[in-house]
Amino acid sequence: MLKALVLILISFSLSAKTFEPAATPDTSFDSQPEYMAILAKVKSFGTFVTPTTKTDSPKVEEKPKQPSRGLVAVEEAKARNREILANQRSEEKKAADSDLTKDAFAADLAKMKADDKRVRDGWKKEVRDQLKIWQTQQKIFLGKIKVYKEATFVIPVKEEKIVETPILPRDIPEVHIVHSAFKLPVRDQEGRATCAAFTGVRAMEMILAQNGETQDLSEQYFYFASKPDCQKGPCSKKGSWVTNGYDYLSKYPIPLEKNCPYSSSVDSKNETQLDLRESCKQGNVKVSKYERIKTLAEVIDRLKKNRPVIMSSQLTPNFYVNEGMVTMEDSEKNGNVDSHAMGHAYLAVGIMELPEKLHPREGKFCLVVNNSWGTGWGAGGYACLTENWILKYRLPTSFVAVSTLSTI
Repeated sequence: MLKALVLILISFSLSAKTFEPAATPDTSFDSQPEYMAILAKVKSFGTFVTPTTKTDSPKVEEKPKQPSRGLVAVEEAKARNREILANQRSEEKKAADSDLTKDAFAADLAKMKADDKRVRDGWKKEVRDQLKIWQTQQKIFLGKIKVYKEATFVIPVKEEKIVETPILPRDIPEVHIVHSAFKLPVRDQEGRATCAAFTGVRAMEMILAQNGETQDLSEQYFYFASKPDCQKGPCSKKGSWVTNGYDYLSKYPIPLEKNCPYSSSVDSKNETQLDLRESCKQGNVKVSKYERIKTLAEVIDRLKKNRPVIMSSQLTPNFYVNEGMVTMEDSEKNGNVDSHAMGHAYLAVGIMELPEKLHPREGKFCLVVNNSWGTGWGAGGYACLTENWILKYRLPTSFVAVSTLSTI
């Protein structure tokens, strides 16, 4: 009997896997329609700080930064042109080495350019088609804004004293998108106060995706896990926060969506929708470690390490309706904090430098976030929140980032 138990434990340890954020960058984001739409919106405000003018202080001379992939991506995907030029140089070398005639080389180069044009035209059509889909989805979203407003709540977190630390220009990348940020489908929480559950689950799914694991995890179960006071009997208090959920998932793994599907129906007297079906107990992913993050400087550091960060804030009117960017200036056109927007959670998945013109009013960067209101919000479910908007409207509490996951 003891020998059999030992064999079971050994078998379990061999089958279990541990997942951490990817150590290498993901360069595929610059062709994603969501990223392109946000970058176009950011660039519409003017020119960026040149590398030679970005310094920490007047007395410190900073090394020039390398040109950004992201900033050139918006202009006909010029990042691809670098590859074309590299191929061209290679062909030129081959021509010199093999004594190809000029006419033959010109014909090869023309064919290569024609092939690239066909690929690029197809890519642009894909982006245009995607924009049309978003426009349709936005009309649907606009008709449901009241539903999302009613789903905001006072996030149950302990208020903390947050002392922001200076962020040096050299620490702000021109653009960095968390690995696999655009590879997951955008979800929709509908009218339930489950934003933290959707955000907490997406952070887990993104780390799994960075490790080549595609899993659709259960937001229904996470919401149940994040509300300890509503697990033994029905309760009416809506909303939750991710730390309770992650603490629960360190012991009781989360199941797949197909085994514990999300219900968009609102039950104000039974927030966690007890009783959960028996298949909700078929979990296989645990949260081994997560961390609390207080300052925006720490947020930037984690994003550059491919760790998505769960954030929370009050909402302004321009948060609900935007074209991929949420600014301080627009927030003050129709009043400040929305009367319904007591609190909302979303996932930071990237950082972008802002044009120099915006620095005095908006700050030096914006954070790319994913929301849980479907693809009709922002640019396909994503938007960039400016530094000063975040500083003004963030909740006075820690943000959260997952460090390690494990499967059983």
